[in-house]
Amino acid sequence: MLDKSGDSLSELQREGKHIQELIARIDDVPDPSSRAMLEECIGSLLRFYGQGLARILDFVGGAGPHGQEIYDRLVNDAAVRGLLLIHDLHPVPLETRLREALDTVRPYMESHGGNVELLSLEEDVARLGLRGHCQTCPSSSVTLELAIRGAIEEACPDLMGIEVEGLDPRSTAPVQHLPNGAPVWVEIDEAKDLPEGSMIPVFRKGISLIVCQRGGQLYAYRDHCPACNMPLRLGAFENGILICSLGHRYDARRAGTPLDQLSRHLDPLPLLVQEGSVRVAIGRESHEENEISSPVS
Repeated sequence: MLDKSGDSLSELQREGKHIQELIARIDDVPDPSSRAMLEECIGSLLRFYGQGLARILDFVGGAGPHGQEIYDRLVNDAAVRGLLLIHDLHPVPLETRLREALDTVRPYMESHGGNVELLSLEEDVARLGLRGHCQTCPSSSVTLELAIRGAIEEACPDLMGIEVEGLDPRSTAPVQHLPNGAPVWVEIDEAKDLPEGSMIPVFRKGISLIVCQRGGQLYAYRDHCPACNMPLRLGAFENGILICSLGHRYDARRAGTPLDQLSRHLDPLPLLVQEGSVRVAIGRESHEENEISSPVS
């Protein structure tokens, strides 16, 4: 169900982008009268639908407790949120939505010994600061591109820009295993009841990954040892340490930091546990999806 809603939202976003592209082409219309007519038509449509949306919100919001519940669901829906922002009808200020978006990814950041802070919001440009281990982790671009930017763009499409302090200069973006730079959150049902100190391989949308559990915290990594190119699923997970089949060791609780003087980290994937659901951000580019995995013995 999660994938279907994500696909529906992606389709709406594509349609919205297409509309913006068509509007931008109005300036290229050579005839001034035709150009003016198109601009007036779009303006009238926006006012017409904006007034209709405002009346819908008024009716729903004034319909008692049940109406208020529906109202809250509407203003928090990603697709509806975009429409409300276009018509300047969204009741939640930009800064509030931005802080709420950061709160959704903070558990993931903290699980890897890091954090993210909102340093300032001026002229609709957010300045963020990475803290803790994220400052020295070359894989922090993964965290930034998938977890932070994804959450912010969904909650704050009206944000004009993001500036980040504390990003390791060795980080690169977009990440190699997400060539399209378009992450999607997918559900990992088999990780819900993962026993302490264990790991499982998972295959989603063309990407092999492993999910492990230590101290009640789940971690997800690309199923690949950067030192020898061997799959991590063929190795072991001991006391929070991922060990590939050739003996290379990585700290799963510190964003895959190498423990044997290697220069490269593992590739972490953002993982969030919300309302009993385990979700991991991976790419959209593969035709393969939802393969069932089995525990590593």
